[in-house]
Amino acid sequence: MRHCLYIGMLLLLLSACARHHSGRTDMALIDSLTSVVYSMMDDQPEQAMALVDSLEREGIYSSVMANCRRAQIASEQYEPSKSEAYALRALNDKRLKDEKTEITYFIYNLLINSASNVGNTEQALKYATEAVRIAHSDSSRASKLYLPDFLTSIGSCQFKLNRNHEGNENYERAWLGNEELLKNAKSFTWFYPAFMLAVSAINDNAATDSLDVAMRWLPRLQNIYQRTITAEDIPDHVKDNCTAEMEMTLARLYVLLGQRREAEQHYKAFLATNFAKCSAGQKYSASYLEKTGRWAELAQCVDLSEAYYVENHSQYTHEYLNTVLARKFKAQMQLHQHEAALNTAASLIAMLDTVQELENRDDAAKLAVVYETQEKEQKIAQQEADLTKQRLIAIIVAFALTVVFLVMYVVFRRQAARRLALVSAQKERIESELRIAREIQMSMVPNDFPQLDGLDLYAQMTPAREVGGDLYDYIIQDGYLFFCVGDVSGKGVPSSLFMAQTLRLFRAFAKRRYAPAEIATRINDELTDHNENGMFVTMFIGKINLRTGSLEFCNCGHNPPLLSGQVMEVKPNVPIGLWENFVFEGEERENVKGCRLFVYTDGLNEAENPFQEQFGEDRLTSALRSHPEGTSRQLIEYLFAQVALFRQGAEPNDDLTMLCLNIL
Repeated sequence: MRHCLYIGMLLLLLSACARHHSGRTDMALIDSLTSVVYSMMDDQPEQAMALVDSLEREGIYSSVMANCRRAQIASEQYEPSKSEAYALRALNDKRLKDEKTEITYFIYNLLINSASNVGNTEQALKYATEAVRIAHSDSSRASKLYLPDFLTSIGSCQFKLNRNHEGNENYERAWLGNEELLKNAKSFTWFYPAFMLAVSAINDNAATDSLDVAMRWLPRLQNIYQRTITAEDIPDHVKDNCTAEMEMTLARLYVLLGQRREAEQHYKAFLATNFAKCSAGQKYSASYLEKTGRWAELAQCVDLSEAYYVENHSQYTHEYLNTVLARKFKAQMQLHQHEAALNTAASLIAMLDTVQELENRDDAAKLAVVYETQEKEQKIAQQEADLTKQRLIAIIVAFALTVVFLVMYVVFRRQAARRLALVSAQKERIESELRIAREIQMSMVPNDFPQLDGLDLYAQMTPAREVGGDLYDYIIQDGYLFFCVGDVSGKGVPSSLFMAQTLRLFRAFAKRRYAPAEIATRINDELTDHNENGMFVTMFIGKINLRTGSLEFCNCGHNPPLLSGQVMEVKPNVPIGLWENFVFEGEERENVKGCRLFVYTDGLNEAENPFQEQFGEDRLTSALRSHPEGTSRQLIEYLFAQVALFRQGAEPNDDLTMLCLNIL
């Protein structure tokens, strides 16, 4: 029935074309015909191709436009080589100069996508670079519209080629171009490319361990996300997709930052979207589950994500082998399902020939299209050279995969119990132990904060190395909130052990409801005993009556905290652990209700950029004054982002800890 409907529409439209053929074709009619072509691209590609041929014969479509549509149809059918050939015919058509300028840029978009889809990153980069060169020499509005997209493509290609610095430079240029375009924009169609640019920049930098650069993009992502989803014309499904992209990007980023609790919160928010429930969403989930080592869930998710490749007719591709079968194999290995893993490996090897055969067919189709052009001999020679190179690469990859899986098959058949121990180098073991030590250390400080009326408390710690010496803690005891922030001298494992001992003592004495000065004195008595290494810890210890808001505190050689954005005048005392029998002096504030108390370690004010400039107390107080509203958590996340921006990619030179509380 649907096929008959399209045939009827085709007859009516071509009849209309005949009536208009003697004069200039009505643009509304062309738009209607193009809509019919679009509606047939996905599930009726042959009819769509036939319609394009008819429109070209009738003179409704120019040869340039006809080849553009053919390239789109081939792309929809996941025939990237064929799509590239049609797009090249359009680009090399002498009549292209008679078309609108944006048609040229549209063709380059098709070429970039086609080259990217076959994994030819160098060719995609070449196309994008040519497009940028043309756009720079063109003063039309179309060049300004397309230029950020081409720069984004260049940045993405450069990351794939491990040219990360150049990739970030082009991402920055693309962002500046988008900012200029978005000054008076209202439609989501303007915001969405900038949103996806920020997503790509964060994901690419996070994947290459450039976490500071990724964090520098985070405020941009949050801002453009809000502008995109609040656009009046945004469809519900696009809004849902944006939310899914946003939450998954943050989930991946926080995993790499070692903040598993925040990562899991964003992953749960991703799962709440409609996009997460579709096959493409399952593909996203699989990447997150692999990063977090949740192998049982990954095995289930990979089975569901397989539908994505079936829907897109791309189950016989190298991408399918890598993202579905390879992940399934890895999950089964981690779950010790060795027989199932071997079966998966056998399936992967068996599919390599099929994948190669289909790619050869696609290449043959591309040659057939190229053959139709006037310069067929030259183009065929070039294409054959490219195909020979691609086939050689594919054969090498197939051979390598076959050898790897056959070797693993033999190894597991012999049940070599020590296979993992022999593969693991001593450095990897040490790094693994340090990661475990960091997880243990992070588990020692509270990650859950009280949900009490009248109390807003949040803290966060990020070690500069795998393990560090910063600390924070809190205890609520009989209507009193005891809290502390500290910084142990030195870094690494010794500092982390000293930090653990300090936390244990603080909790023990706080539970006895001692005053902060008494807690400091007693901790000092314990830590100075047998302290041959001369280690010490600066601390700020506080005790708040949650009913009256009165604050008792003792500052032990620590940075003075800020109260309502102003640096508190405190008695410095000395760091804990230096002098035996030292008696610490405490202080009081009668009522701090409604006053935000902010305590931090020197990893904040002494954070350095590549020019060795420090963040400093002036920037800190200015940042606090510019962010007077919001929760404690929002303030701390804002300051982390500001420090990341200030560092400009420089490595952290010290642990960074912040605690903020407000008695309402």
